[in-house]
Amino acid sequence: MHWNPSSACGGALLATPSLLLLELSPQDGSNMLTDNLSTLGLGIAALLVVRIIASWLKKPNYLPGPSRLPFIGNVLQMPESEAWVQYKKWGEQYGDAIHLQIFASPVVILNSYKSITDLFVKRSDIYSDRPIGIIANIMMGWSQAVFMAPYNDRWRRFRRLTTAAMRKDAAHQFHPVQEREVGRYLDSLVKDPEHFMENFRLSAGRSLLWNFYGIEVSGSNDPIITVAEEAMAMGTYAAQPGNFLVDFFPKLAYVPEWFPGTGWKQYAKKGRKLAYEMVNLPFDMVTKAMASGEFEPSFTSKNLEKKEDADVVKWCSGSMLSAGADTSVASIHAFYLAMILFPEVQERARAEIDSLTNGERLPVVDDRDDLPYLNAVMKELMRWQPVSPIALPHRLIKDDVYNGHFIPAGTVVIANTWSVVRDPELFEEPDKFNPERYLPMFDKSIPVGPKGLPLDPENFAFGYGRRICAGMHYADSMFFVSMARILSAFEIRPAKDANGKDIIPELKFNSSIVRETFDFPCSITPRSEPHKALFAEYSF
Repeated sequence: MHWNPSSACGGALLATPSLLLLELSPQDGSNMLTDNLSTLGLGIAALLVVRIIASWLKKPNYLPGPSRLPFIGNVLQMPESEAWVQYKKWGEQYGDAIHLQIFASPVVILNSYKSITDLFVKRSDIYSDRPIGIIANIMMGWSQAVFMAPYNDRWRRFRRLTTAAMRKDAAHQFHPVQEREVGRYLDSLVKDPEHFMENFRLSAGRSLLWNFYGIEVSGSNDPIITVAEEAMAMGTYAAQPGNFLVDFFPKLAYVPEWFPGTGWKQYAKKGRKLAYEMVNLPFDMVTKAMASGEFEPSFTSKNLEKKEDADVVKWCSGSMLSAGADTSVASIHAFYLAMILFPEVQERARAEIDSLTNGERLPVVDDRDDLPYLNAVMKELMRWQPVSPIALPHRLIKDDVYNGHFIPAGTVVIANTWSVVRDPELFEEPDKFNPERYLPMFDKSIPVGPKGLPLDPENFAFGYGRRICAGMHYADSMFFVSMARILSAFEIRPAKDANGKDIIPELKFNSSIVRETFDFPCSITPRSEPHKALFAEYSF
């Protein structure tokens, strides 16, 4: 439908007011003039409304999706929590690639591994940018971080540094510190089992700080740890779509701070201060130590010695610190949950470890090839309860066409990993926790089923295309050695209530960018005194 001003209706709207003015006689007076000016105004307003409606009706051939309302699009249909579940339902109804409209912003949701691969991998040259969030990216400064940076030359320098240090054949340099910090974590499980997750967060943070800065911290109240946790919490909240209206109406950023309803400006100020403290505090400690000649080799010091751009190095290390701890913690939290819900899996994995170590030592990362079942358990955990059910959004750089449908430049494109891991075409009984599905990948004596090997979580758990997580191999080894060492030395059982009955935790998770199970009580006890002796060297 097009608006044609020469049509009968359009011509009347444009011509009638002027004709009425031409026909005015002196005795009509000012009242008649006022009436006709009002008519002119109404005519113009009607014309604008018709044009707006016409432009809405004449929309491009977008991908299918739920019906939209004028002006606000699909805003009222957006879920308040677990968006990935609703996206999957829409995918089942409208297709594996769907179009949404959030006010004036187009959004595409990819609900299948095929559509994700088609766009994020095969067309990665135009689908690798990040959306520009006013609060998180600009006002809080997170666009400086590796995972939020625009797809430009600075990001390519980030990628070069992180790939060189953390590609699979180079990540072994981090293993000794990971093993040491998990050993210390085992000691904390004896001394303070009630806070098993808080202590693991400290363990993950200590590992990152030593590997990337050569810094050792004493406890969870260390300023670096507390600043990093608060900065990441605020940044994660700000990055979630829909939390701040200014992300959809950027001109609101110019509203003065004294104006009512602008508390988000103070939030952004505080978040920016914390983000910059998080990257500057440990970085400055390294540069001062290097100036004195007394420092521990680390990712930061090695790259500064190579004369790499200091700001790029600083934000590379800060990005690893901010993102690495949260994802490791969420993974181990899901591991504890699974070990309580599926005790037979726990027993089988532990027996495999015992057959290798004979209870005489703790397992190490290099034992991986000899622990096929534990590897399968880890892969299935990453699939069954993904830490990132929705990958960080991408942004389309230029207009594109997919399956005959138009996708305009600037569209925010989101990969719904939840749909991938719950796809029955890819995984038999996808809701079921079944490590055996991955066992043929590691134990060649087990025949592969008629559908072949299942999709490896490496293909979906760490992002897609050129924006795949640079620290994936670091995270992978930290997850493995944590699982292996915990199982080798401890029994994980449900906690008991006041009546002595088992407290079985529910499958309840938050709706954050980093998806983590809610806290639950848990009984974690050393298997024996000899097993306690295995990590005695880590006591501090």
